[in-house]
Amino acid sequence: MRAAGTLLGRWRGRVRAARIAAAVLAAMLPAWTAPAAAQTPAPAQAGEPALLQADEVIYDDKANTVTARGDVEVSRGERILLAEELRYDLDADVIRASGDVTLLEPSGEVVFADRVELSGDLREGAVTSLRMLLTDRSRLAAANAVRVGGNRTVMRKVVFSPCRVCEDEPDRPPLWQIKAQKVVHDQKAKLLVYRHARFELFGVPVAYTPYFSHPDPTVARKTGFLLPSFEISDELGTRVDAPFHYVISPNRDITLTPIATSQQGLALKTEYRARTKGGGYRITGSGTVADRETGGDPEDDVFRGHVDAEGRFNINERFRWGFRANRASDDTYKRVYDFGDERFLTSEAYVEGFAGDDYLSARTMAFQGQTLGDPTGELPYVLPELRLDATSDRRLYGGRGFLDASVLGITRSGGRDSRRVSGTLGWRRSLIGRLGGMLEATVALNGDIYATNGVDPGNPRVDPANPRGDDVAGRIFPQAALSYSLPVARHSFLGREVLEPQVQVVAGPGNANTDTIPNEDSRDFNLEATNLFQLNRFPGRDRVSSGQRVDYGLNYAIHGGSDRRLTSFIGQSYRLNGGEDIPEIAGGDGGLSDIVGRVELRPLPDVDALYRFRIDEENFEARRHELGLAAGPRKLRVNLDYTFLDDTGTRSGFARAREELFGQIASRFARHWSAFASHRRDVAAGDPLETIVGLSYHDECFLLDLQLKRTYFDDREVDPQRSIGFRVALKHLGVIAGE
Repeated sequence: MRAAGTLLGRWRGRVRAARIAAAVLAAMLPAWTAPAAAQTPAPAQAGEPALLQADEVIYDDKANTVTARGDVEVSRGERILLAEELRYDLDADVIRASGDVTLLEPSGEVVFADRVELSGDLREGAVTSLRMLLTDRSRLAAANAVRVGGNRTVMRKVVFSPCRVCEDEPDRPPLWQIKAQKVVHDQKAKLLVYRHARFELFGVPVAYTPYFSHPDPTVARKTGFLLPSFEISDELGTRVDAPFHYVISPNRDITLTPIATSQQGLALKTEYRARTKGGGYRITGSGTVADRETGGDPEDDVFRGHVDAEGRFNINERFRWGFRANRASDDTYKRVYDFGDERFLTSEAYVEGFAGDDYLSARTMAFQGQTLGDPTGELPYVLPELRLDATSDRRLYGGRGFLDASVLGITRSGGRDSRRVSGTLGWRRSLIGRLGGMLEATVALNGDIYATNGVDPGNPRVDPANPRGDDVAGRIFPQAALSYSLPVARHSFLGREVLEPQVQVVAGPGNANTDTIPNEDSRDFNLEATNLFQLNRFPGRDRVSSGQRVDYGLNYAIHGGSDRRLTSFIGQSYRLNGGEDIPEIAGGDGGLSDIVGRVELRPLPDVDALYRFRIDEENFEARRHELGLAAGPRKLRVNLDYTFLDDTGTRSGFARAREELFGQIASRFARHWSAFASHRRDVAAGDPLETIVGLSYHDECFLLDLQLKRTYFDDREVDPQRSIGFRVALKHLGVIAGE
């Protein structure tokens, strides 16, 4: 029978088991007030409840000691001590444990030892043959250790490694480890400090330092140097980034990264992060004094830099506000220094609110082009954009009303300006028939008022040669639509098959897009499966899908076992009337539109294919092809993407023909090893765009990434280049901190 608390126990001597257990608990882990008796120690002080459990408990009243044997467990709060034998000296308030001693710490660490001597509250003591399992499965071993103050452990002849021990060869040295004459683990500071340490790789010493420290596994961030990164490129030569991370407070930190290059000297990157009560923000910036190629005479020793800041803050449960500031000193700086390759840098400030299905927002935006063909004066400033999307909670004639309203102002320093007030008021109702078909009716009234300056009617350029002065234009455009779909399902040898025909009739006035209304947000038009059944297929409000038409399509899906599936769609429109304001691909010349569709196929668990297309309705020539294929397990996986876009019939003046091929082969050929190779090519021009080859090793304690990159893009100082980059990370050693 096990002895537990004051209830169970076996005794030898001259007192009863209940009084023995009470004495042990009262003296060793003060919690309760023990009964007064000649053989019982003085009453305990108030403290946490404690518990002693063992197969056998022996009390020696002459020596005033308690000995527990067999599956001994002593617990107080969240700290637990396990051992085969425990001897407690009540006079000295010392516990001596032996035989597979285990101490479970509240932080999650587990300490193993051959012999332990601790104070009664388990906060101070000495350990022989210490082994420690940290919270992230890292391991530490020491010949002996002394624990002081409940949170500081001093260890001698120490070995530390986060690498797992090989199960087949447990005596083989880990991938890397640190050996030191002395290590101090400060649990309050959450720091491991090494004295006379040497770093070993595969058991071979490769480095020595008289002092070294790193955070324990419970630390998410700490002040110190981060691991540097290295890169070799044609533009900057040899580049070394040496970041230093400084923790300002629990909710704020800053990282300073000096960047040394062999061809352009020094640069500095800074990142500041902060958490606030209602959100947080990040400010990143960089700067340098270096040479710059402009396409003409080069500029020597000019300042170059960038800022990229963003934040989001909650106002209350429904509203929040945020910002994004992204600017650069010139249009090639971020690409040269690998800070980003965005086509446009977007800066904005916004406020938005949510209430059920309703949405309200207000924002202002600015853009900066990143190529030579982006005249700064032609890029717009959005001042402001107001938007409201709302749906009625109450039903009206069995349906629900909806409102989509917006205010948009666009200003340019070197081009046309426009201000727009728009709104759509509508009603929608859906009915499901007895056969499972769904009938949906929609009516909508669109209204737009424009105040413009510098617009040349019929000219898509934002800086026309013969612009008009101030002008006012407007449009009232009603629309109505009726759609019906009927899914039919059956089970066959292929699996569960679903066939769903879908048809929609749309009616509205024709030729609703006038030349006096500038096209700002509807330039890049494309007819595809996702917008075939939308009332307005244009991406914005400046252009509308006018006239009458019939949309029809067919969905077909197969859902088989083992996650096998096929989903597909094919559809087309028939326009009852043509119009110059509608692109040819959507039936602008009257009659049929192009044929659009998609096919998604997963015949096997490791094979996925996606195909989207648009085909000319007259000669069935391809106008758009998008093919994606991913096949193979992790040991050898192939990805292939092919894109073909013919700009015929878009009427946007913006889209261009494109034919591009991307291929990648990736392999995780071993447990921790992986490699990949990718290539992107302009098929139409027959030119390569980018080639990358990479090799990686990732395990629980070590990371190595090696990448070779070849780009063929040419834009002034951004020349076709070759670069070599690699990254090495050792777990816990990303930070080198001082006392």
